[in-house]
Amino acid sequence: MRLALRRGVLLLVIAGALSACTAPGVSLPFSEPAAAVVDGHTISMKTYQARLEVSRHRDPFSGIPEAVPSPAPAQRLQTFTVEQLVREEIVRQEAEKRGIKVDDRAVDAHINSLKAQSGATAFNAALQRNGFTNDSFRSYQRALLTEVALLHAMAKDRVDSAARELNTGQAFAAVAARWSDDSGTGTRGGDAGWLRPADIPEAPLATAVQSLPTGNVTGIVSTNRGFTIATVLDRRNDQVHLATILVLAPSVDLYSPQGTPAWFTKFIDDREVALRRDGRIELKVGSRASG
Repeated sequence: MRLALRRGVLLLVIAGALSACTAPGVSLPFSEPAAAVVDGHTISMKTYQARLEVSRHRDPFSGIPEAVPSPAPAQRLQTFTVEQLVREEIVRQEAEKRGIKVDDRAVDAHINSLKAQSGATAFNAALQRNGFTNDSFRSYQRALLTEVALLHAMAKDRVDSAARELNTGQAFAAVAARWSDDSGTGTRGGDAGWLRPADIPEAPLATAVQSLPTGNVTGIVSTNRGFTIATVLDRRNDQVHLATILVLAPSVDLYSPQGTPAWFTKFIDDREVALRRDGRIELKVGSRASG
């Protein structure tokens, strides 16, 4: 009885101390430790640790010596991991500004598609081999789908701008030089050379130019590489002399760092620089941790 009374008194003292530190009617929320804070949004330590496990399994620095040897080589992975998560959070925030949000159904559909392609056994083995849990893989795929969705929205804005300029009578070559992501044709005013429509790998584009009169311009054609506008410069027999404007926006199945247009990378990089300059990014882990 005396022991129970002492415990009761202790609980009352603790409760009194807590209530003295908070406003009446306000409960104390549980605060999970943060790995980083990006413009007011916390990246939890739990999320960071789960992704760090993936980094350890897929070590991007394997076989690459440091320019300046680090006393703690593991810190490279920590820094890489938290900065990857910071970039994903910047992308998520920019997507949110545009009303873009990848829901659970989209994530489930994408994962189920991946699982169907490889088979459940091989899929689960790949997750384990790469250090993923089911939850961390879902988070990873949600970030990827969000980035692809944001890229598509921004690419559509760019190709719409190109189409408006063409509609005002600006020269196709000038517009291509300004907006096209195809480095092979962009420097030539979009000139793609002589092609047979059947040899054009993007079926929607091949269809659009099949009977297009010389000098005319297609509308915006969506392909698995992005958005294309084309014009027929000339025709001979079964070939067309084609010029194109390509704004990259690869589908998620084709998405890779090599397929990311430079303008998108620069946009995210510039946003990160601005946030860091304004003190809106705070790292708690890695070599750039601020405390």
